[in-house]
Amino acid sequence: MSDFSPILRGVTVGTNLNGMVYMLEVFQLVSYLRHYWKRDGYLIKGVVLLCFVIDTICTIAIFAWAYIDGVIHWGQVEYLSRQFWPTPTWVFCTTFVGAIVQSFLIYRYYLLSSQRIMSCILAIFMFGGLVGGFLLGIFNITFVSYADREKPKIISMIWLISSSTADVLIAVSLVLALSRVSAVTTIRRTKLLLSKLIIVSIQSGAVTTILALLLLTFYLASPTTNDPAIFGFILGRAYTITMLFNLNIRRSLETTCTVCGMNTLGGAASAATKVGMSNIIHGEVDHAASGLHPQELGLPQLDVNGTIPLEDAHSFGSRSSLRASKAPELV
Repeated sequence: MSDFSPILRGVTVGTNLNGMVYMLEVFQLVSYLRHYWKRDGYLIKGVVLLCFVIDTICTIAIFAWAYIDGVIHWGQVEYLSRQFWPTPTWVFCTTFVGAIVQSFLIYRYYLLSSQRIMSCILAIFMFGGLVGGFLLGIFNITFVSYADREKPKIISMIWLISSSTADVLIAVSLVLALSRVSAVTTIRRTKLLLSKLIIVSIQSGAVTTILALLLLTFYLASPTTNDPAIFGFILGRAYTITMLFNLNIRRSLETTCTVCGMNTLGGAASAATKVGMSNIIHGEVDHAASGLHPQELGLPQLDVNGTIPLEDAHSFGSRSSLRASKAPELV
C-alpha cells in the first residue's frame, strides 16, 4: 500500500468531499428553481444551468477516477503511476466554471459601476486563469505519467494565481462599489442591506481564493501525488455554490425590507409600485435622498423615462431598473 497511497489518499478524500459539496449545490439549485427561475432573465438561467451541467460532468469524472484507481486497478502500481481521462476532464471543468462565474461577476460589476478600466483589469486576470487551466489540461492529456507532474509548475501557477487574483479583485471592486452607494444614502434600511451585500461579496471571494491557494500550495509541495485533489476537486463546485448562494440570498434580504418592491424586466410581474427605500437587492438605487447625480456615483445617466437597465451587483437578481424616486416617497 505504501507504493500507491500518495496516489489514492487525495483522490479518496477529495471524492468524498466533492460528493458532499455537490449535494449542497443541488440543494441550492432546487431552491433557486423554486423561487427565482421564473423571475430571472435568460442570461442568468443559462449561466446557472451551464455551470451545473459542467459540475455534473466533473463530478462524474471524479467518481470515475476514484472507482478506476481504487477498485478496478486496486494495487496495480504500474497503472496507478499514470493519469487518464478523468484528470484533464477535472482541470477543464474547474477552469471553465471558474471563468464563467468570474465573467458573470465582472459583467455585474461593470453594470453597477460603469468602470471600464477596472472591468478590463478583472477580465485580464480571468482570461489568464482560463488560458492557464486550458494549457494544464492539454499538458495532462499529452503527458500521462505522474513523474511528469513537476514540469507544468509555471502553468499551474498561472492558472491558480490568476484565478485567485481575479476572485480577490472582483470581491474588492464590488465592496468598493457598494460602499460608495452606502456612503451617500441616508436611509437606514438601505445601509443595512448594503452592509449584508458587502459581507456576502467578501465571503464569496474568500472561499474560492482560499481553495485555489491551498490547491497550489499542496501541488508545489508534492507535485507527484494526488494530495492537492483534497481541495482541487471541490473548487469548481465552490464557484457555482457561491453564485447560487448569492442568487438565493435575495429571499432573506427581501424579507428584511418589507416595503421594498421589485422591478424586473425579465418576465415576472413588477411590484415596483411599492414605495420606500431603494431596492438595492435587485439593483434599484435611489439617489434623490443623496442629492447626487448618478454619474457622480459612477453609475450611468438616466434616460428620458427616468430609468436605465441595471443588473444587481452581487446578489444575481434579475434585470432591473435604476429609478429616481421623488424625495417625499423616501420614508
